[in-house]
Amino acid sequence: MRPVIVALDTDLKRALSIAEQLREEVAGFKIGWDLVLEAGLDPIRRISKLGQVIVDLKLADIPYVVNRVVNKVVEAGACCAIAHGLIAPSLEPDQRIYLLVRMTTPTLYDDLWRQLVPTAGKFRGAVAPGNAPSTVAEVRKVLGCSARIISPGIGAQGGKPGDAIRAGADFEIVGRYLIEEPSRISQWDKLKPTCWNSI
Repeated sequence: MRPVIVALDTDLKRALSIAEQLREEVAGFKIGWDLVLEAGLDPIRRISKLGQVIVDLKLADIPYVVNRVVNKVVEAGACCAIAHGLIAPSLEPDQRIYLLVRMTTPTLYDDLWRQLVPTAGKFRGAVAPGNAPSTVAEVRKVLGCSARIISPGIGAQGGKPGDAIRAGADFEIVGRYLIEEPSRISQWDKLKPTCWNSI
């Protein structure tokens, strides 16, 4: 198993094909708005039979709504969901939630992400940009091994395979780079998660 989460940002037919092809090779899969809008909760149900699933809807709402959404995706088979770190002060700690502390592209998070990192230790983990390994290293320094770090932004967004793992991430999230050519998974051979062996 490589420390990779495949972001299935494609149509359902292609997503199922990629998941079937890589199910023994990767730690799990990420499903986002693309598949949910195409087919509702069905992709979560089907792909969770092939591996662990994180649902990335970047939740940003009041706790009542966030909890209801997380309950629904977990009931469908996901292990967890991603929520915006900005809402963390209103959320109860929840091991089913990853907190997004910084994006892979410029946002207002760039000015305040360091304030969010300690809070991520109360949740399943942090989402930190794999195309900014120095950020990943700083997040790991704060969290130690108290929480997972998952890192998107590999391949199409400029992150190089393995750099986020070497900086302290547990798993790299990779979408287009693997969807275009699944054999690229070999680039993660011999890499191991920094602290956690499951997403």
